[in-house]
Amino acid sequence: MRASQESRKRLADDLRYIVDRIGKEKDLRKKVFFLASFGETVGSLLDFEYDPQLVLVQFVFDVASGVIGNRIKAVQTGDDTSVDLVPGFFDKVLVLLSELVVNLEENQDTYKTLEGIVELAHATTDRGYYLYTKGHD
Repeated sequence: MRASQESRKRLADDLRYIVDRIGKEKDLRKKVFFLASFGETVGSLLDFEYDPQLVLVQFVFDVASGVIGNRIKAVQTGDDTSVDLVPGFFDKVLVLLSELVVNLEENQDTYKTLEGIVELAHATTDRGYYLYTKGHD
């Protein structure tokens, strides 16, 4: 990563706050709001220190939070209840977010952690839910 150690530390502190809020929220829409904030917080560092790895992190969270948010909205409004969230969905998200914070703070590779986020986001789609259950049952 190109971002300075000081910037990564500040970023990690902000991201830990977001992880804490996601864990405390009961409303699924608010959980998604804070999940989207994760990507936005990473993106704010890019305004000052460009880093391709942070671009990837931000992009993954922009897409993932949108996909997850769409599923939650569809279920809550009754528009589409065919696919629910996988059991323990946000618990799994929290584990991955916490891991990602450490990856960023300690300048470690983020790929496997981001892969887990993408897999969970994909599991909120019709086909993705089918494949996730098939691969995890």
